[in-house]
Amino acid sequence: MASSFISSRHKVSDLIHDFSCSPCEEDGLNSEAGYFCVDCSKYYCSRCESKHGGLFKRHRVLDRKDVKKWAAVPGTVVDDLEICEHHPGKKVELFCRDHQELCCHICVSVGHRQCSMIQHIPDVARGIHDKTEFKRLPQQIADIHFR
Repeated sequence: MASSFISSRHKVSDLIHDFSCSPCEEDGLNSEAGYFCVDCSKYYCSRCESKHGGLFKRHRVLDRKDVKKWAAVPGTVVDDLEICEHHPGKKVELFCRDHQELCCHICVSVGHRQCSMIQHIPDVARGIHDKTEFKRLPQQIADIHFR
């Protein structure tokens, strides 16, 4: 009974971690990563790392004592356009229509809790290729560039 309470609490936790477990995050869970796989470029909590370690025995996994090396691994740095301006290292994945701002998960949990129009960016961008404004964009850029 206690384990189901912990599990359900784990899913709705508002804790903010410096590194979140990649597989847990994909499943909508909030777990702090204690490991980083250099070969996968993913973060793992202890539960997920034991599964990962069983499947990928030859992968190089760094633990918390090597946390300074995690960000130095090529391929783990988020593109500059995707980095949250308020929380460096966090990826912008959400859009707040109430404030017309791009947000990371920390922004939403800290500064946009009362907002009613938080959307995942891929949902907002769905169908953009079919819009007239998008189709005109290359010509508008060319016009600006050659002025």
